[in-house]
Amino acid sequence: MRLYQIAVGVTAVAVALTACSSSKSTTPSAPPAGSSAGVSSSAAAGIALKVGVINDASGSAASGSTTTELGLKAYVNAVNAEGGVNGHKIEYVLGDSQSTPAGALTAAQKLVQNDKVFAVLSASAFFFGAEPYLLKEGVPVVGTGFDGPEWTDPKNSNMFTASGVNNNADVFTTGGNAVKVIGGTVCGAVGYQESPSAAKSAAAFAQSCAHQGLSAGYVALISFGSTDVAPIALKMKAGGVDSIFFSTVPSTGFALAAALRTVGATTKAILLPTGYGGDLLQSSAAVQAAQGFYFSSSLAPVELNTPATQKLQARFKAVGENNGPGFAEATAYEAMLAFGAGVTAAGDNLTRQSFTAALRKVDNFDADGLLATPTDFSDYAPTKQCSYYVKLSGNKFVPVQGLDPVCGVKVGAG
Repeated sequence: MRLYQIAVGVTAVAVALTACSSSKSTTPSAPPAGSSAGVSSSAAAGIALKVGVINDASGSAASGSTTTELGLKAYVNAVNAEGGVNGHKIEYVLGDSQSTPAGALTAAQKLVQNDKVFAVLSASAFFFGAEPYLLKEGVPVVGTGFDGPEWTDPKNSNMFTASGVNNNADVFTTGGNAVKVIGGTVCGAVGYQESPSAAKSAAAFAQSCAHQGLSAGYVALISFGSTDVAPIALKMKAGGVDSIFFSTVPSTGFALAAALRTVGATTKAILLPTGYGGDLLQSSAAVQAAQGFYFSSSLAPVELNTPATQKLQARFKAVGENNGPGFAEATAYEAMLAFGAGVTAAGDNLTRQSFTAALRKVDNFDADGLLATPTDFSDYAPTKQCSYYVKLSGNKFVPVQGLDPVCGVKVGAG
């Protein structure tokens, strides 16, 4: 859920609650023009725009990045077939972070210096390693802000998160509201001890429940990707936890759900911020393990069958994704939509500086109607969050009445 963004990977940690706000902070100034020459820093009308994409193609987070390129293709193929964005065809170049901050920096340097990209798209849990360099070079960055707190700092004036700025430690009523709708009473959470974002988001979920009059139960921090969850299951059973939020990869959620069943615990809500989409449905084992789980999404799920989701599904079907896009696909696609909004807003005199200045003024980005509430790119203090929820029933995701979407307000600062 976007309510609890996590710095643990495109694999499964992330953002699904869409943040929006009625309050604004001071709009940051545009970054420097950049030192790279050629089309990287400016583009005349009709010139193709090259976007460098930093993703986790190898290393510990690689398993969740396998479908990132489908999200890129779904956007790029569609807009290029329509003539491009404001007359510019879009190209992309992939850069592998190797699932490390240092690898993200190396990828950024290659994309800027060798590939001469105009902008960078973040699809990595380790992107924070690249941001200081990209800020210095004046390279615009778009993404969905799931890797760390650098997206929340106005000093990083080159960065734009498509779903809106989110501080993982901030407490919103959204999570507690969702649990109340489902019928839970005692909340627990699991995060990663290596990831400050994951740890903070898990704690914020528990606080959200407490604010809504529910009990805040056990919050566990484990090693990245761990499935050693038997001790956690016992502690949650002892504490009467019946609703659990996971700032983790889905496999951890599957393992804990199984362990809870083994020890005889009763659960009403297993909440995962990733896992929704075709990725899960292609695995019979995952479908079986995730029965009854609730999944949140920053974009409207295709099961709502609105004009916006019909357009989304048509674009994904054109690149071979016949079900709803999974997390890696959806975040890449959403970030590309934000990049396109910046190109359109900048108009004919397109440079890195004009792109950054123009996109910062956009206050109604709705990702082609897929976001529950529009993103204001100048807002660094969102006061409202919304998310869509679906429940896995059989081999289908079913929208949850009252959570399609659910919205909450900020009640505590991180």
